[in-house]
Amino acid sequence: MTMPRRHANWQMGGRFALPGLLHGLLCGALLLAFSAPAQGQPCLYVVNQLRGAVEAFSRPGLSLVASVGLSECVLPQCMPTALAVDTARRRAYVARQDAGSVQVIDMTGIAPPKKIGVGSAPADVALSPDGSRLYVANLGSDSVSVIDTALDAVIDTIAVGDEPRGLAVRPDGSRLYVANFRGDTVSVIDTASGEVIDTLTVVIGGGPTAVRLTPDGTRLYVSNFRIATVSVLDLANPGAPLGSIPVGLGPRAIAFTSSGATAYVANWLDGTLTPIDTASQTPGTPITVGRAPIDIVLTDDATTGYVANLSDNTLSILDVASGGVTTLADQGAPFDLALGSCPLLPTPTATVTATPRSTVTPTPPSGTCTGDCNGDGMVAIGELITGVNIALGNTSVANCPSFDRNGDEMVSVNELIAAVNAALGGC
Repeated sequence: MTMPRRHANWQMGGRFALPGLLHGLLCGALLLAFSAPAQGQPCLYVVNQLRGAVEAFSRPGLSLVASVGLSECVLPQCMPTALAVDTARRRAYVARQDAGSVQVIDMTGIAPPKKIGVGSAPADVALSPDGSRLYVANLGSDSVSVIDTALDAVIDTIAVGDEPRGLAVRPDGSRLYVANFRGDTVSVIDTASGEVIDTLTVVIGGGPTAVRLTPDGTRLYVSNFRIATVSVLDLANPGAPLGSIPVGLGPRAIAFTSSGATAYVANWLDGTLTPIDTASQTPGTPITVGRAPIDIVLTDDATTGYVANLSDNTLSILDVASGGVTTLADQGAPFDLALGSCPLLPTPTATVTATPRSTVTPTPPSGTCTGDCNGDGMVAIGELITGVNIALGNTSVANCPSFDRNGDEMVSVNELIAAVNAALGGC
């Protein structure tokens, strides 16, 4: 089964000249398409290594809402390795392990990506609950970078253990937990002071990879990649081990249901998920997904899980109630996932009126299609750009009346979509 995609060649810049030219013209590496019926609905975000993009899919049908390309992402060197999404600001933050940076992506596609230099080989990112800070685990420099998201700048660098790979922020934002893979430890950072206040030893030789807090923030689950277990630490009794739970080979990501009753562990080396009953700390029957599952997220209503399977370019959808799995093929190397509200195109804040009110409003030329400014039966790149500028209030609709199909002197998202369709399929 293949995930439905709207205007697939537009987003991927594959077989037509038009998508490639637009990719270069519209903010360098920005590529955007809109699916109007899905706007405002919860979305699944995917950072895709093969496509070099952050993609947003509306749930539950997983129709593509937006695909925004990373800047300076030349394959196979380009290695986006972690994703955090601030849906309130329509932003995605992507760790670039190849470039020692974090890219700030405007998911509306209006603003160009920003690049923030961090430490060497960033492996994970995590937002504070209020979105004011982004924490970055720098695998190659044994540090955590702290980014002020209002300034888009690093304001602190904190030394941690050997090879930090995973991050988790306490629900109240007061503590940051860092899994140090080679050090077999978890660093505990007081976020107010920026100091490491404790270092917890997990399992010697275990290779802690991911850390996740239970929803109530009282326990910390740590995946031990080398020894196929998950350690449970009691945070009320600083770091006291509560147990070690056997899971599949090469455990990486961990996700909890919203109640905290069940945890799911993605096992990279054997292509399975291990469900864990958190009350009894016992593993359930493994659930087969795709090859090399590298991340898992669960919806807030605890009905659905999504699993990124890196090696076979698939995305698995878990029905939590039944344990059934549907796997979607040809998903282009999904690496990291997030859930949130869907990106929306900003509403124009002004309408340009270049002529007196008594002037007759221009009407679309007879026989033209949406976006065909010069009436030649085609929609060119320049005409699409004109339509975007009208929608944003940067120019008058009088410059291309064919965009305004309903005569309201504005250009809506639906009218832009009609123009894109005309550009791809002809008038």
